[in-house]
Amino acid sequence: MIWYRISPLTRWKRFLARVRPGRAPAWTLGLALGGMASFVLLAALVALGATREADLATTMALQSVASEPLDLVANGHTLLGQLVVTLSAAALLAAVAWRRLGGYAWLGPLLILATGGLELIFKFALQHPSPPEEFVRAFHNALGIRVESPSSFPSGHVARLAFLAMILAALYPRRASWVVAGAFVAASVYLRIYIGDHWISDALAGLALGAAVAGAAVGWMRITARR
Repeated sequence: MIWYRISPLTRWKRFLARVRPGRAPAWTLGLALGGMASFVLLAALVALGATREADLATTMALQSVASEPLDLVANGHTLLGQLVVTLSAAALLAAVAWRRLGGYAWLGPLLILATGGLELIFKFALQHPSPPEEFVRAFHNALGIRVESPSSFPSGHVARLAFLAMILAALYPRRASWVVAGAFVAASVYLRIYIGDHWISDALAGLALGAAVAGAAVGWMRITARR
């Protein structure tokens, strides 16, 4: 039967018949809920101005060891987190998920778009300016797409990179994969603060957002996979 002749109701029934909720590990739901709860809590603290002292103190502490080599690493990391790079990586991971898992698992990596939507909402909903010029150690960024907003909360770089690292580790589930993913995410948080693009509250919120969406994405991949 030709696909376009199948009614939407029949397609929906076939999709539901393939879904296996029991395949999703318990940690995926816990990560999604815990990450989102942490994100909302950080947003509330930022809105109340409760993070200002910790934000400033952390930036000053991390930049106390500033050096040109570290500046180069931080600016290289900036390119990795740009929208065009991370969306391309998500598309590649979608292809990998389709090959390895089948079914509708390929949609999981594309949930990276949800991190961008939530990022924009909060960047315009909150008044939380990014670090002042004296803390900025960024060079010119040819790949950057800058949207002027009253807030640097949350860090889109950290959210996207944390999401991608967790998806990649879930596609190749080994202990070493998760260790490398964890180290990369920790470095991402550190470098976003060091370079002066974000406060620690922004970076931690990006981590919480990326982890929450990744938890939902991995759960989706597991319950919709054919293999």
